[in-house]
Amino acid sequence: MKSATTLALRLLAFALLMVSAQTWATTVVATVSKNKVVKNEVLQLRIVVDKRVSSDAIDLSALEQNFYVGRPSFGSSVNIINGERSTRSEWNINLAAQRLGVAEIPAFSIDGAQSEPITIQVSMDSDQPLLTDLVEVQSHLQRDQLYPGESTTLATRLIVKTDPRRLQNPTIMPPKANGVSIAALGEANQYQSVLDGVEVTIVDQNYRLTAETAGTFEVYGIGFNGSIVYGDNRSGTTKLVPATTDPAKLALEVLPIPAQYQGQWLPAARLELSQQWQDGQGQVLDTGALYTSQVGESFSRQITLDIQGVPAEHFPELVFAYPESLRVYAEKPQFTQLDNGATRMTLKQVLIPQQPGELRLDELSLNWWDSKNKRQKTATLTGLAIEVLPAKEINREAVLPLASNSEPVTTATVYHAGFWPYLSALLALLWLMTMVVTYRLWRKGLQDGNHEPASNACEPSVEHALKNRDFVTVNLLVNRWLDDHPELDMTIRDAITQQIAQMNQSRYSQEGSAWQPDTLLQLLKKAKRRKAKQVEPPLAHL
Repeated sequence: MKSATTLALRLLAFALLMVSAQTWATTVVATVSKNKVVKNEVLQLRIVVDKRVSSDAIDLSALEQNFYVGRPSFGSSVNIINGERSTRSEWNINLAAQRLGVAEIPAFSIDGAQSEPITIQVSMDSDQPLLTDLVEVQSHLQRDQLYPGESTTLATRLIVKTDPRRLQNPTIMPPKANGVSIAALGEANQYQSVLDGVEVTIVDQNYRLTAETAGTFEVYGIGFNGSIVYGDNRSGTTKLVPATTDPAKLALEVLPIPAQYQGQWLPAARLELSQQWQDGQGQVLDTGALYTSQVGESFSRQITLDIQGVPAEHFPELVFAYPESLRVYAEKPQFTQLDNGATRMTLKQVLIPQQPGELRLDELSLNWWDSKNKRQKTATLTGLAIEVLPAKEINREAVLPLASNSEPVTTATVYHAGFWPYLSALLALLWLMTMVVTYRLWRKGLQDGNHEPASNACEPSVEHALKNRDFVTVNLLVNRWLDDHPELDMTIRDAITQQIAQMNQSRYSQEGSAWQPDTLLQLLKKAKRRKAKQVEPPLAHL
């Protein structure tokens, strides 16, 4: 009897243990919204686990073999009903079948528990729209034949013929090619338009292709990669249609540089070189006539170079051979893109004659290769004949900081004696007093080397011209003084020249910074002090 009771208790404990194990075991359940779909039709996959797990507890990558996988939606919840507590973790994923026939959703495993695999029947949909009815890409080369260093434009267009909000993970693949460099021209232009009565979204983007080496190359235009959510109103189904387009393949031929070409290599479909001379008042000068100017009077030259088929970084550097008697202040070249596709370089120069005489500014020639007609051409700018007169309004002797060892000599012619003997005696007395004062000042200057000379004929005149912003006069005064003192220390000379260049840059250039005259005046005073130290003392030391 005792053994029978023991056996019954053991069987009861085993049954309770089996029930408890089934209660504590993890369960994984996978379901779909439908198991018969057409290709690209969207269905929903739901995976439920009866415990709290993380969102990456299952691996969904196995679905990508037969389906397009949308972004998963995951959530966990805790429910208490009649005192019983339950936990739930759930994934919801949109799938679109990509293969015809039988597609299988594999089993998913969590903590030893496993869901059942699901078989999906996939058939062809006769009503599925064509790819060209949804998305279209276009690529067009402006020219298919170039020379090394020459450029052309690749015009591309993406046309989306459905609501752009239906696009899934859209990506525009940029063009690519070998043997040429590709650079985008500005930003892409996106806008709405109407095509065959249908409202569409268009994205335009132009690229510059620059040939590097001779040969035949293939240029691949833009492509599009993504999917479009397409709803069938008749069947009420939703499809995820792939919209991956292959880029257009274009041929580009790069011809070798002609052996007979002479000069710096410059290929172009079109080139125009022009100029305009203007005097200080802005009046246009006639290059066929003699232009009369004067020392210190400025005139300007503006050169315009339009080239089609050459980027700004490949523009040639124009070299000018100007006489040394001309001061030239040139701005940095400015580049602009014209509506006809050409690039324009504008160069401005201000020229100031420094010496009187006749000048002849030679013409400028630029060799280039006409890539359309395949022959060499030369663009020419005419020169200018100038007669430079001395400056009338400026008294040179009054502005030069003279440091001469000899005293100026005054010659007087007397026709009658009168009171001349008395006047001569007075002048002699004044001369002796002047010598005494000069000697004392000289001794004081030796004792204190930091004191500046008492007289300075340059700085007051330059300072007056700077105060009136008369930069032409400042140029004339300083340059004349430098020419009259070639023995001046090169360090100070270079510093003064640099200040003059900065002054002119602030005056004639649009990009010039604000220039202050303090440094220039200090340099001139320093130069005058050094000149004074080089002068021999009028009297020997006692």
